[in-house]
Amino acid sequence: MVFHLYQDIRNDWRWYLAAPNGAKLATAAEGYKRRADCVLAIKRMREAVAAPVFYDNFGSLADTTYGARLAVAN
Repeated sequence: MVFHLYQDIRNDWRWYLAAPNGAKLATAAEGYKRRADCVLAIKRMREAVAAPVFYDNFGSLADTTYGARLAVAN
């Protein structure tokens, strides 16, 4: 599974969790003005499901590029 982190049309930060087949399993209930707040929400979600997160070649949580992805162990 992969967390996707992106900016929406209003420049709010959002995330969604995708299955290996690309289906969305969960989405952010709200947009975040600050990227750091969105990353914190991803970290909380990861802890809630007790799944470790592995960084892929799209960057890390500290990366500031758009479209960052985080792979979650199945």
